[in-house]
Amino acid sequence: MPARRSSQLQTGRAHKVAARTAAKSALSKRIAEVRKGLPLAELDRMAELLRIDRAQLASILDTSLRTLQRKAEADARLRPGASDRLARIKRIHELATHVLGERDKASRWLTTASRGLGGEIPLQMLDTDIGTQRVQQELREIEYGMPL
Repeated sequence: MPARRSSQLQTGRAHKVAARTAAKSALSKRIAEVRKGLPLAELDRMAELLRIDRAQLASILDTSLRTLQRKAEADARLRPGASDRLARIKRIHELATHVLGERDKASRWLTTASRGLGGEIPLQMLDTDIGTQRVQQELREIEYGMPL
């Protein structure tokens, strides 16, 4: 193998290793943020993106609206459990955007009853891990055009 080709392969491998390291670092940072508790502003951004009211999203996060109001007054953060569910919703919204091609389409799909999910509203299924897995499976089936 010529020296130039070998050098190019080594450079390519180095870039892949650097990209994996950066991705792991970003993931570790996000895990720490969720464990600390996400800022309430993230909840408000997600509610706006999904075009639902704060109370509906709070219900999915298993948090009362009154608790959110108190936390807003104190400039506090969500509990780790609610933060985890909010991060899950964001991740599924990003997947739906990838599959459907547009954020608005993803938001509509997540908030509308789905025949493929037995008439369930995908967003309401994201309160549990098993529900999230089923929504993710449905999105993959849409992406690949066949049941998995």
